Amino acid sequence: MKRTISVAIPYYNNAKFMDKTLELLVEDERINEIIITDDLSKDISQLKDLITQLNSNKIKLFENEKNLGCYHNKITAVSKCSNDWCILLDSDNYIEKSYVDKIYEILEWGKNTIYAPDRPITFPGNPSTVMDYRKYSNKYIDKEIYLNDFNNNTFQCLINTCNYFLPCKEYVKCMDEGFKKYNRDIIDCLDSAVLFTDWLTNNNKIKVVKNLSYYHRLHPNSNYVNGRSRRFETIVKKRLFSNIQNL
Repeated sequence: MKRTISVAIPYYNNAKFMDKTLELLVEDERINEIIITDDLSKDISQLKDLITQLNSNKIKLFENEKNLGCYHNKITAVSKCSNDWCILLDSDNYIEKSYVDKIYEILEWGKNTIYAPDRPITFPGNPSTVMDYRKYSNKYIDKEIYLNDFNNNTFQCLINTCNYFLPCKEYVKCMDEGFKKYNRDIIDCLDSAVLFTDWLTNNNKIKVVKNLSYYHRLHPNSNYVNGRSRRFETIVKKRLFSNIQNL
């Protein structure tokens, strides 16, 4: 029988989006802890009020002593989990019971495997046709797929979306090593793509799971990196492509 799992939420200034996210997680008995790592948010008092209202001992809030940035705050959130497996969930998105149902349908969770959704349901407005990864359903992303599809907009969204189900210890070990190799301004402009690529370059697997979906909110502040960091996107993409090419 599969054990309970954690949800790791790296948090920054998204209190207005968190009510539904937390309510749904608290209701699921298979999730026994919800880890939130706050990266010095201005709206932390609103988040604390929401947590107080929910009155659930599942929710554990950690406040970073300094602003770590997108990449390292994700690692920090996962590292705080006490379970072997967690869902790494962006704070402006949410999952329903069906996400966890689909995870528990997998007969055995491979300790060197990340399980990625094949269909983020974007909102508000009509679902995005770009963020639709069903062409990769039930496939493992390997070197060939990565290199062939790298310049495709849908593939770029896939590798930079996150919201995965993953093995905590293995993930943290791999990513903590990767963090030492990059300057923060570089790593934060495409943090999830760097995480995705570094995982593959360490002899690990990423499987896109058929019918695994979550709700992906589109809004102006969905990525809290600054304009200076965005200038490094081309540099990062070249480095990531080269890393896979040299496998």
